[in-house]
Amino acid sequence: MKQEEIARWLKWITYSIGIAGAAVFFFLVPMIAGQMRMEYPQAAYLYWPGLGCNFLVAAGCYLILYQFWTVCREIGRDNSFSMENALAFKRISRIAAGLAALWFTALAALAFMRVLQAGILLFLIFAVFISFAVAICAAALSHLVWKAYELKQENELTI
Repeated sequence: MKQEEIARWLKWITYSIGIAGAAVFFFLVPMIAGQMRMEYPQAAYLYWPGLGCNFLVAAGCYLILYQFWTVCREIGRDNSFSMENALAFKRISRIAAGLAALWFTALAALAFMRVLQAGILLFLIFAVFISFAVAICAAALSHLVWKAYELKQENELTI
């Protein structure tokens, strides 16, 4: 596969994830939260904080997608091992770690209020785990891309 073709596929996947995320974050989650507010009036006070948390997570996810889009653009320019890509992966790592902290804070807050249900507990533990996994993988990719960039710079100086 050529660089442009790989970049095109990655951009298409990124775009598709963005569209699916919009459906989940801005349609499905508010709809389910509204239904739960009606079915469980004793927990209705969690509706707005829950939607606020949802929109913070959405913002983090779209920041990650934007950073990945910049990586795809560099791949399309045949500049895979660049300082820009290393920095983008570093930003992705930090954003994902922030999302993991947000998920963990939500888990702790719900546990403190004693409203944590088993299904929500499992979801939050999974979300924390996935966010940390993304953070670790992005940090590793950042390091590897940076090292490859340094090697590329050294080889360009060699005659």
